[in-house]
Amino acid sequence: MSDMGISPPVPGEGAADTPQQAHLGWLAAACVLLPLLALISPINHDETQYIAAAQLTSDGFVPFRDFLYLQTPYQIYFFAPLFELFERYGFLASRVVTALSGGGALVLAYAALRRLRLDAGRAAICCILLALCHTFAFSVTVVRNDALPALLLSGAILLAAIQLAETRRSAGRLWVWAIAGAVLGMAAGTKISYLAPALCLAGFPVWAALVRAMPWRTAILWSAAATIGLALALAPLLWFREAAPLAFDYGNFGYHAQAPLAWYAANGLEDRLTFFAKLRDVFLTLIRGPALFALVVYVWLRLASVRAREAQRPILLLIDVLVFAGLVATVAPTPTWRQYAMPLLPPLFVGFGLVWQEHCEKGGKVASFAKYAFILAAVVGVGQPVFQIWKGAMSDDANPLVIQSEGAFLAREAAKAGLDGLAASLSPEVVLASGLPLDPTFATGPFAYRTGDMIAEADRDVLRITTHSTVAEYLAQTRPDAIVTGYENFDHVDALGLEVPIEEFARNAGYRRLESPYGNAVIWLRDGR
Repeated sequence: MSDMGISPPVPGEGAADTPQQAHLGWLAAACVLLPLLALISPINHDETQYIAAAQLTSDGFVPFRDFLYLQTPYQIYFFAPLFELFERYGFLASRVVTALSGGGALVLAYAALRRLRLDAGRAAICCILLALCHTFAFSVTVVRNDALPALLLSGAILLAAIQLAETRRSAGRLWVWAIAGAVLGMAAGTKISYLAPALCLAGFPVWAALVRAMPWRTAILWSAAATIGLALALAPLLWFREAAPLAFDYGNFGYHAQAPLAWYAANGLEDRLTFFAKLRDVFLTLIRGPALFALVVYVWLRLASVRAREAQRPILLLIDVLVFAGLVATVAPTPTWRQYAMPLLPPLFVGFGLVWQEHCEKGGKVASFAKYAFILAAVVGVGQPVFQIWKGAMSDDANPLVIQSEGAFLAREAAKAGLDGLAASLSPEVVLASGLPLDPTFATGPFAYRTGDMIAEADRDVLRITTHSTVAEYLAQTRPDAIVTGYENFDHVDALGLEVPIEEFARNAGYRRLESPYGNAVIWLRDGR
């Protein structure tokens, strides 16, 4: 099974184009179906902070200075225009754009493979396998900061492919490498874990020179160009930090170093924080789809090439370091979640396509079980989008269309009561779909709130957050026109009862309680008199 079911095209034989056209058709179908899948996939409570931040920024608020954000901030400014343009439909628009970003990542990965002279069939298969990875199907159908940096990473790989596919190494092409560095700098400014592949891209030419795959002069020039591009792309982060140093440092570093560990320990789940649990979670993430098999085949064939003392192509050396960086980004956070594997996937499947074709061109034979392993992995991978369709369309889990209906319900009831002021919620998506202004204190949804008591009181004031122990007092002072609960009391770990003090305040303060006729939201309206 040297070709895993694909034969290279034979000039003059039109029938040889048929399998390739079929594979391209499947890839196009995957790109088209992603937005539809995004619209009906169930809500993930991680989405709250991303859409809340985008809405607040569209209203003129500045992240870190005016509200806390728990990531590097570039994605906010990518999504904020959607909320300005589509207003209360911004969440739906954000889901669609996220899916389009995922489709764009597939297209750019395909373009990189074609630039590197893979035939259309193989290139399409690699991208289809990428689309069927559990991590990919999840990450590009919910509004998180995963799809956009993956798109940028695929773009950087395409730029590198354009540069490294050239036989002539001209200093006049330094701008290509500088743009690639800037693109990955933008990815790191969207999600900090992409700093690992960004640094690897900048350092790769030096590594290539050390193994004599690139002249030293070219390596130094390219590395300098990529570093300059990376530095320029990350420079705006200095402005955000200067405006609010405590909030910036906590949102990007302090929270991630302390809060998840404290939350899991508080809920008696310390076992999720062990090294064994990390290995288990990474394995379960990669085995649900083709990622693990692609990684095994890639590493196996690359080691075989090194053992045979073959001359190393610079593009494969670059993919090597990007795959390594992706693995680091996958396993570094604790606890480890499925979305953390996203930086691994684009370089892995580009590299898989390259070594697959090289192996076949040498007349090598891949064991027959590999073909069936990938077929089985692809079938398993289909299970994730099918599961999302079932959960979002046929179960009780709310999807964006349900949230949109609940937002309209909140808007109607608030208008009847003559209320149009601030709304408070650990589930901002319902508030945003209503058009009511969100209290910026709740911009991070449940995240900063649930572990905020570990922060000094003076720092909480600077960070503009409230906590489980202080929320009742805060609501008594602010008296929001509306409060939304109902989405942070089930389906995930919560020993504290995050919404209990909020509902107790609303009940004791005489807020009128309404249950959503569409989903799980509970709406509390202040007496407008």
